[in-house]
Amino acid sequence: MNDKITEHGAESCCITDAKFHSCEIKGEFSENNMSGCRFERCNLSGSALAESDMTGAVLDKVNLTGAEFTGCDLSGVNISDCKLEGAEIDGISIKELIEFYKNNHKENKAMKKNVRKAIIAGNWKMNKTRPEAKALLEELKPMVADVNDVEIVACVPFTNLETALNVTAGTNIKIGAENCHFEKSGAFTGEISADMLAEMGVEYVVLGHSERRQYFAETDETVNKRTKAALAAGLKPIVCVGELLWERECNITEEVIARQIKLDFYDISADDLKKCVIAYEPVWAIGTGKTATADQAEEVCAFIRATLAKLYGEEVAESITIQYGGSMNAGNAAELVSKTNVDGGLIGGASLKAADFTTIIMAAHNG
Repeated sequence: MNDKITEHGAESCCITDAKFHSCEIKGEFSENNMSGCRFERCNLSGSALAESDMTGAVLDKVNLTGAEFTGCDLSGVNISDCKLEGAEIDGISIKELIEFYKNNHKENKAMKKNVRKAIIAGNWKMNKTRPEAKALLEELKPMVADVNDVEIVACVPFTNLETALNVTAGTNIKIGAENCHFEKSGAFTGEISADMLAEMGVEYVVLGHSERRQYFAETDETVNKRTKAALAAGLKPIVCVGELLWERECNITEEVIARQIKLDFYDISADDLKKCVIAYEPVWAIGTGKTATADQAEEVCAFIRATLAKLYGEEVAESITIQYGGSMNAGNAAELVSKTNVDGGLIGGASLKAADFTTIIMAAHNG
């Protein structure tokens, strides 16, 4: 400690990682380092803190009545169950800031639900035989039977489509495919056309997934062609976009995403765009267990919406469902879907377990 704290205050002190319990701390404090300090059941009423570093400080059951924080670093500060009447940060009431955030957050969530429906889509990838698919969907059906404000989709391998359609007939679970070709028919051994899927009763199709781009040489041009073919057949495309880890580290995420959006939806009308879903899936988070933070997901999904607004207008952009894909699971789904521009998820591994998939669906339902 560089100076004594007196009833008159302290200047240029270092008080890192200290713990204050049931203390009365009054006066003026300026240019102090109070990072990591913990204040429990303390009385800081009437105190004035200026130009101080309180990074990571914890204030629990503290009386902050009339306290002022001016020019302070409050990064990571945790304030819980505190008395806040009259407490200000840079002249703005802390209590009013919290109320404003709560009200604005509620309004944003309500607006999001009114404008666009959350969609939780499972992407099974190359998993499940027909008996296994039937068992999983039979287990899932009663778990989500009462959910009517979230679109539930299971995108399954081609061999499971007929089974999945039969098992889910008459339920609130929609079935999607994991890819389709851009031609209606022809000499394309091993491929499935959009018309074939539509004739079966499939509603959704995943296009441009990073694994298709990485392992099967799909490009933005072919994704664009597949999207147009799917739309022409009456399917709802879930079009995937996302950056590589190297691209994020080079700070070009927005350039990559903007390019993909412009190319993947080239020459697609606003009316057709409204039938599409966009899934933001950072490639570095696919199947790695790594997940973009909720703030990172929100930032990119908001950028996608802003890019769509430039291309199609704000009204159209606000109507488009934008999912997050990339290791969304039962543990992080609630935080991710709570964000204004994250309208659901494209779920990989967690969609293969009925309980986990249901937890994610309920996070969207409750959010």
